[in-house]
Amino acid sequence: MPRRLSLLIAFSFVFPLLLANNASAGPWSKDLGQVYLKVGQDFFWADSFRDSSGQLVAGANYLGSTTSIYAEVGLSKGFQLQAYLPYMVGQNSFDDGGRFSRGSGGDAVFGIQFKPIWPLPFPLALRLEVKVPFYDVGGVESPLAEQFPAPGDGQLDFSYWISLGGSIDSLNIYLFAELGYIQRTEVFIGNGIEGDITFRDSVGFRTQASYILFDRLHLGVLVNGVMSAASDESTKSYVSLGPVIYCRLWRGLAVEASFFPVVYAKNSAQGMSAGFGLSYSQ
Repeated sequence: MPRRLSLLIAFSFVFPLLLANNASAGPWSKDLGQVYLKVGQDFFWADSFRDSSGQLVAGANYLGSTTSIYAEVGLSKGFQLQAYLPYMVGQNSFDDGGRFSRGSGGDAVFGIQFKPIWPLPFPLALRLEVKVPFYDVGGVESPLAEQFPAPGDGQLDFSYWISLGGSIDSLNIYLFAELGYIQRTEVFIGNGIEGDITFRDSVGFRTQASYILFDRLHLGVLVNGVMSAASDESTKSYVSLGPVIYCRLWRGLAVEASFFPVVYAKNSAQGMSAGFGLSYSQ
């Protein structure tokens, strides 16, 4: 664990932006002809992991890497299409020296966002998202299958979001908040999870406040979380909090980075994530 942490710290010096997430997210929907594209790399490390049965397992150091492509495309006035396509590699390291790695597609997310075409005093948007697993959570064929990290829960989900935003121009501050209802289904890709496990519906939230410096550097704080609507032993809940940075390099080209400790977790690993990306907006 210390060695991995030191490697991540060293990498952050090579990429000296102190760590922002998608600065384009929120109620600022794209119009026809406008796009936002981002290629990102994220890392997550913790001292526990979720196995293919959906249970949280302690006693192993977990290190995950996610390479992703994210896109927002203005479809017509008021409508925006979104897509998130990840590829994940996870590794569990046990105290006895055992290491179990798995690479696969992750939980892809496809969405459509609508903003009212009538005038409003602040940005507002409604969004429908569909989570589609690009993997089979039970696809590892091995007597030690439970030792391998699972890329996710493995089932199809729907979520419904309302997003509000605003800015204080005199202070160079903008902020937004989102609230969503996450509808969990029992539709799995492939074999799915064996056993009688049902994931409960959840409530998601996200809020960010950022300060704009030199008209190109956005320094912010993001709170992101999911809370289960019912108490059980399998549905995950978590809250993460950390700094976000967006730095415009040239025209629509920008660099982004983030660092998110998980400050609360239930049925989910309480670790830390760090990421960076290169984005283009028009």
